Amino acid sequence: MEEIFNAKPHGITFHHFHDEVKHVKGQGSITSEQFNTIILLLKSKHEILSAHDWYNAALEGKLKPNQVCITFDDNLLCQYEIALPVLEKHNITAFWFVYTSPLVGVTEKIELYRYFLSKNYSDFSDFYNHFRKAIDASEFAEMVNDALRDFKPETYLSEFSFYTHQDRIYRYLRDQVLKRERYRKIMDAMIENSNLNIPEIAKILWTPQEGVQYLHKTGHIIGLHSHTHPTDIKQLSLDEQKQEYETNYFNLKNILNEPITTIAHPSNSYNNDTLQIMESLGIQLGFRANMKEGFTSKYEYPRIDHTYIASLI
Repeated sequence: MEEIFNAKPHGITFHHFHDEVKHVKGQGSITSEQFNTIILLLKSKHEILSAHDWYNAALEGKLKPNQVCITFDDNLLCQYEIALPVLEKHNITAFWFVYTSPLVGVTEKIELYRYFLSKNYSDFSDFYNHFRKAIDASEFAEMVNDALRDFKPETYLSEFSFYTHQDRIYRYLRDQVLKRERYRKIMDAMIENSNLNIPEIAKILWTPQEGVQYLHKTGHIIGLHSHTHPTDIKQLSLDEQKQEYETNYFNLKNILNEPITTIAHPSNSYNNDTLQIMESLGIQLGFRANMKEGFTSKYEYPRIDHTYIASLI
């Protein structure tokens, strides 16, 4: 696994964290102790730059091959409450890429569904089996079976080697076959009888505005991640993408009282329309979600998912 530490500057992506009290354990989530171990391992292989040091070096073309930065996607409260104290212990600041609909009172379903999955199923395989049963009982069964007839999971999202066989089928069905509204219909049917207290759950899913302001004031960099976090934003029209990112931008600008200059592409989904929108908003630096070669624009710095590193510890 030494290729994880290949010699080019990149970000490390973190999403979910869990503890024994408040934040539920789910697929890919880690503890504060595991996060601390990852930081120590990274320090033994790389120079970890704090957010503004990385940002300035990138803009000046001065990043060195062994330099990395820490990034968080989705503005999750588990990140703020579990990972932030570890960063503060190591005196490291990070990039936090925020989708903003929860900050204006929307319980965004992408995270609610993940909570439901983690809380109600023993593991992802258990959830996936129930998900397929829900599809088979729905009006979409024939469409899904037709779509899967010639589908080769091993070739889908092949750049993300940590995805399991079932992960790939699930993401293909979610993003390419069912797409947003049909997928939500399936998931809402599954969640309907689970007795989840959605307003109470929402309180523990996302960092509130005051937390985002604290991160900004203490030297972290807050960046764009769309407004509602579509799972395949490149499928949206130019106008739809503009609505997502302009809303994201102006919500964050109003919260922080200054322009936003960075982005991480949600689910690694973007196209030329997206990059043009970034130019129009004055965004200076952006991140992809993998280490794939051949991407060189200022909006396509590579990142590696923490899952690769966690597999070493």
